[in-house]
Amino acid sequence: DRAGLIKSILQPSAAIAIGYGTTTVITVDGKVYHGVLQRVTDDVLELKDNESKVVRVSADDVEEQTESALSLMPDGLGRLISTAEFADLVSFLESKRQQRLAQSEQPGDVREIPLAAAGADLGVMFDGAEFTHPVALEPVPRRPGEFIVLEQGGRVFWLDEAMPTARRLILNLAETVRVGGATGLLGAAFHPRFSDTSLVFLKYQLISDGHIVTIVEERRWESTLDGAALVSPRVLLRIPAVTQDHNGGSIAFGPDGMLYIGMGDSGPQRDPQGHGQDLSTLLGKILRIDVDSRDAELPYGIPADNPFRDRNGARPEVWAYGFREPWRLSFDRATKELWVGDVGQDRYEEVGIVRRGEDHGWNIFEGFSAFSEQFRSSFNAGVPAECVPPVLSYPRSLGVSVTGGYVYRGSRAAQLQGWYIFGDFESRRIWALQQTDRQYVTSLEIGRLPTRLVSFTEDTAGELCCVSYDEGKLYRLDLEHVELTPARQRVIADTAEQVPVVWRYADQLPSDDWMTQEFDDAVWRLGPAGFGTAGTPGAIVRTDWRTQDIWIRRRFELATDQVIADGETVFLRIHHDEDAEVYLNGTRIATLERWTSGYVEVPLDANAVAQLVAGTNVLAIHCRQNSGGQYLDCGIVAYARK
Repeated sequence: DRAGLIKSILQPSAAIAIGYGTTTVITVDGKVYHGVLQRVTDDVLELKDNESKVVRVSADDVEEQTESALSLMPDGLGRLISTAEFADLVSFLESKRQQRLAQSEQPGDVREIPLAAAGADLGVMFDGAEFTHPVALEPVPRRPGEFIVLEQGGRVFWLDEAMPTARRLILNLAETVRVGGATGLLGAAFHPRFSDTSLVFLKYQLISDGHIVTIVEERRWESTLDGAALVSPRVLLRIPAVTQDHNGGSIAFGPDGMLYIGMGDSGPQRDPQGHGQDLSTLLGKILRIDVDSRDAELPYGIPADNPFRDRNGARPEVWAYGFREPWRLSFDRATKELWVGDVGQDRYEEVGIVRRGEDHGWNIFEGFSAFSEQFRSSFNAGVPAECVPPVLSYPRSLGVSVTGGYVYRGSRAAQLQGWYIFGDFESRRIWALQQTDRQYVTSLEIGRLPTRLVSFTEDTAGELCCVSYDEGKLYRLDLEHVELTPARQRVIADTAEQVPVVWRYADQLPSDDWMTQEFDDAVWRLGPAGFGTAGTPGAIVRTDWRTQDIWIRRRFELATDQVIADGETVFLRIHHDEDAEVYLNGTRIATLERWTSGYVEVPLDANAVAQLVAGTNVLAIHCRQNSGGQYLDCGIVAYARK
């Protein structure tokens, strides 16, 4: 959160994450170096010092190495400037940025994804069984209805739809797995010949000698009297992380029988070491290994057609590169294409089709947009990067963390054959995307999960399921009745996006009845929406608001023939920064915490919709700003859906 980020600058050592502390190195000749550890090999140790310079120390020269939970950032800034003053500084700097993201001419560079006329149905699985932060659901091969569920904390459960209330704990790595940020037990894959081999592969992080390490390991499925157990671990890969961020999630077997592994750049933010473009590291890559063979000293084989197998200085495991956080990847059953959802930095999320040896752009590009020139030619013998653009990218107004999905190849929804189904972790939206040879055609929103959407899966019949992270439930995604035409939108109350709507506003605490229709707001000031500070992302500021709190009211008319009809779904269309309470005709209809980076649509329940009346309506909002930039604007829209 923004307040936490500001605290981390003003009090840098207060809550420092693993990987961001200070490493002190003393050499055999008495030299002392301090910095954030960036890289360790058998030959060299790299630190970044307090001037952002990289210091390289030969491993043979290291006499002593110690770790500290203190930040390399200077302490005491919090005594020189208050949190409020620093927040104002951040707002001022934000105002110097371009307010609106420039849109490229690429068709896949979308800004809005319309709602489908009829959406997917969500069916809760296993009688509503709940898990603790589940992150993945995987079908057991050739056993229809059987699945394993992975919890981020390290537990693996076996379930069977034929016995929906029964679940068996088949592995508990809670004492081993490191949980926090983008770490934990994150991915699993069954061997393509599971019926013969009984092998299952897992990906997780642990702490080794004070550092985070990503583990990819093999285990054997052993049947027991009360279910099964995953036994006999054999570690295939140990990949040192830089921080707790961006360590990838998925592992999956391709149609070629090889194991594909998604690895993020491992941070810090913005990939300052250029891991995505550096072929000498496994970070920021899609890896491809052969688990059925051994190569030299490795516990796995390097496929003969891996693109960088024979390139000097390159890791032979690399299949494709230029990724920030490939959280979920999958293969199209029909075309065999590899799809990857790559989580963006602070502007765009993206999904794309990945092929052998390709550079998918990070951190030269974020989505279709140029990001940094620093590493364009830094690696790979100075050869300029030829980056492959995504099929689709979307901005923060639609979501902030893409969750890759699957190309639909089931039998229940013929109209969606060949469409890619994916979503967003934070906004919980589920989308359907159509493309031709990696060229975007169209996309529609077909549903939303109750809580954050962490993963999809494809069952043995090709039907899709999804995992709801916060409530811990699993859902079947019934696509049979989805209609692939946009729902008709009707604006009930405009936002500042359309016109400079005039509101009454106050910045001092009003009386308790301030949100009611009867309240006399004649002494409140008049101002056009939106309200806030220049530079707040996604904002259209027409009235300056710099106090901590603001109360705004507006009246709008609804004709008798404009009341909500059967089949219409009603949403608040709101951009709030930060916490907002929304009232309609005196009744609270929404409580929204934190902030948005653009306009979002919040569904209203039946009780909220019932507050709309023919004639005059009053929309009233209280918004509180805690730190940083601020903004408030709101309207109401309805969609005609079947």
